[in-house]
Amino acid sequence: MTQPKSGPDAPARPVKVIVELIDHTTKIAGLYERADLAERLRIAKERITDPQIRVVIAGQLKQGKSQLLNSLLNIPVARVGDDESTVLPTVVCYAETPTARLVVMTPDGADAELVDIDMSELKNDLRRAPAAEGREVLRVEVGVPSPMLKNGLAFIDTPGVGGHGQPHLSATLGLLPDADAVLMVSDTSQEFTEPEMTFIRQAVEICPLASIVATKTDLYPYWRDVVAANEAHLRRAGVATPMIAASSVLRSHAVTLNDKELNEESNFPAIIKFLSEKVMSRENDRIRDHVLGEIRAAAEHLTLIVDSELSVLNDPGTRERLTAELERRKEEAHDALQQTALWQQTLNDGIADLTADVDHDLRNRFRHITAHTEKVIDSCDPTQHWAEIGTELENAVATAVGDNFVWAYQRAEALAAEVARLFTEAGLDVVELPEVSARDMGAGFGEFKPVARLEAKPIKAGHKVVTGMRGSYGGILMFGMLTSFAGLGMFNPLSLGAGFLLGRKAYKEDMENRMLRVRNEAKTNARRFVDDIAFIVNKESRDRLRAVQRQLRDHYRGIANQTSRSLNESLQATLASAKMAEDERNARIKELQRQLNILTQVVDNVDKLVAA
Repeated sequence: MTQPKSGPDAPARPVKVIVELIDHTTKIAGLYERADLAERLRIAKERITDPQIRVVIAGQLKQGKSQLLNSLLNIPVARVGDDESTVLPTVVCYAETPTARLVVMTPDGADAELVDIDMSELKNDLRRAPAAEGREVLRVEVGVPSPMLKNGLAFIDTPGVGGHGQPHLSATLGLLPDADAVLMVSDTSQEFTEPEMTFIRQAVEICPLASIVATKTDLYPYWRDVVAANEAHLRRAGVATPMIAASSVLRSHAVTLNDKELNEESNFPAIIKFLSEKVMSRENDRIRDHVLGEIRAAAEHLTLIVDSELSVLNDPGTRERLTAELERRKEEAHDALQQTALWQQTLNDGIADLTADVDHDLRNRFRHITAHTEKVIDSCDPTQHWAEIGTELENAVATAVGDNFVWAYQRAEALAAEVARLFTEAGLDVVELPEVSARDMGAGFGEFKPVARLEAKPIKAGHKVVTGMRGSYGGILMFGMLTSFAGLGMFNPLSLGAGFLLGRKAYKEDMENRMLRVRNEAKTNARRFVDDIAFIVNKESRDRLRAVQRQLRDHYRGIANQTSRSLNESLQATLASAKMAEDERNARIKELQRQLNILTQVVDNVDKLVAA
């Protein structure tokens, strides 16, 4: 069967070339004792040499995600069943021999621990696996000798985002900023539902490199009509994500029988082509772009030091002018880049505004949801439709939380760009934007508690009869006594008619009062549910925005300190170069020219890689 041929050294990510650029720059940073720049380059080197290419497999419940992964690898690595099979994120990567392990939370909650398990246990619900010894299981990691994974490809099978309250929606969205691509799975039994369209829109806004796999084409003869309708839905929504129709069952049979024609009919070669040409080739490589920016920034810092010293050595007469220029730039850097500078103020104000806006956005979404739910409650008997009302409410709240998360993520990236612009205006040629990762953005809201049950039950026929008779009894008795003075009996047409009217009136009033109580109870349950979720989400939202603030603050403070240090060391090198003897000066000029040539080549190569 066809396998992706590209690897981490594909033309779009020339790892060896980038590592050489990092090594050259690191050596020069070591000559000037710039441990800060060397540390940035070390982290960049670790990221660029990481062979894993992460592909998240996501979608609603029971759409065939796990079966798709098993058929792709031809190895049963994911649990398949009639119930909710994938209950924990499962990371599948390459290993010479099959291995499986749990990642569990340590008792102090400070770190995670790895616990080996047998491969046969993958078919069980591992949330309460005996090997975890009662600790919370965070995810499952599986290693298998699949040729598809040998070049660094790693799949992350996620729990379904459907069900009551879509409990896994936020956690799945939280995986996407760190992913290289996402496969969104939807079967061909029906057209996209509204929650599916919402999830697709949210996912592609965070991870643009994506494909939608329409599964189970072997089960539904009208699958072509469903795919065409879904493509029309995507066009109307402005989503350009491609769709691939495929059958995991046909793929499994094709592999077992080694039948190429059946494999073509399964359409899995189209999925593998997407993985090979779009994902494995790293056509949209955010990590590569980030690392190249780090290299260029470090080279710019070192070039400033080398070029300043070389200028003085080549022309001693320029020392005073260059010294004055460096003193001026140092003073400007001190004014523009320290704690009280504009960037710090902009960051603090931006986070404060973002926190308030995110909170307001979430409250506004919840207000609309609550108002809509109360309108629905007023239009029906909640005791008859509470299950549908509760499901709609839970899905609406989960969707609002997901949209709020995506919006906060995009606003945080915009704030990082705004602070970077201030650094550029302060005179820096290159300011690398920090990556706002899923870990910093949080999104671990856990499973939402369902809407509370309605205590009131639908009224039964016996209760209706008793209520009517209770009202009728008073009417018959009262009018029977009045008509008895006229010589009529207790039960006569007048007393019976009055009893019927008063019984009907009592019945209607009882039903109205009961309906009012039931609707008030339903509204209270709905409000309590929304308030509980708002309490959890607001806390998590504030925590993740504080984490973003710390990340941006540390990133830009590091840039500020590095810039100040570069200018200061350039000044010191300029002053020291004026005191050198002639022979020492000549040797130093040659060394500086060599270093400057290396740094120039590094910057030129980075620019070529970025342009390519």
